[in-house]
Amino acid sequence: MSESKPEGASQIASALRSPYLPAAFEELATAGRYLDAVWPQLTASVETAGFLGSALYMADMSAAGVEEVYEPVLSRASLLAAGALTESEADALVALLDVFHWVQPQALLLIAALAEALDQPRVGGEGRRATREHSEREQAHQQAAVALVAADTAPLPEIAEVLQVEPAPELYRAVAGWPGYLDVAWAELQHLVAYPDFRRRGRALYFYARSSARFLAEPLEANPEALAERGVSEADIAAARTAIDRTLPVLATMMMHCSAMRFAL
Repeated sequence: MSESKPEGASQIASALRSPYLPAAFEELATAGRYLDAVWPQLTASVETAGFLGSALYMADMSAAGVEEVYEPVLSRASLLAAGALTESEADALVALLDVFHWVQPQALLLIAALAEALDQPRVGGEGRRATREHSEREQAHQQAAVALVAADTAPLPEIAEVLQVEPAPELYRAVAGWPGYLDVAWAELQHLVAYPDFRRRGRALYFYARSSARFLAEPLEANPEALAERGVSEADIAAARTAIDRTLPVLATMMMHCSAMRFAL
């Protein structure tokens, strides 16, 4: 990534077995002491098999939802034939999408838990504490390189406008490293929002993630009162709430877009 990373970025990315820090956490890192107050409460839960299992279940939900409603015109074969990708580029793109397919649902679960915690005295504490196992898949992910293209590079401003987010989501900024693919893929993917079943599955991911907050292995106390006791100012709590409210639905939607990209390739 080209941007400077906030303090503690490597710790969060490492916990998620990710080569990049999800943008939601970069935004939360600008909210003063907020991340310092909540991240230590989340680390033990992230290390459990139950947390990873919930994340992978949501990844499967997303993939199944896409396969039910999306009949892609583009394919690996058509992209190769058109010269939009070479074989090696296609392999690299598939590997990148697998990283996002793994990391996005974990980030969604955590941001959803933080959203729930803002309005409750305590969430979580009901999950199993069995430790998650290391896998070759996540080890490969951690060795990957995820570079984000500048947000003002075409067609990213158009994508941001269509998706009604600013800047363009990190998934698209990463995929923009293959401009020949993105130009062709976006022409098709931009129409997915017109599919009611596609939108419904995205909302289902959003609500599933929020309801899963109770299954964090360790309790999370992160409402305004608890945060104030940990030295987080009112202004920073407000900034964190704004960031959470903005990034949470985007994460759910981008899970669907990532699954659509993977399905076509």
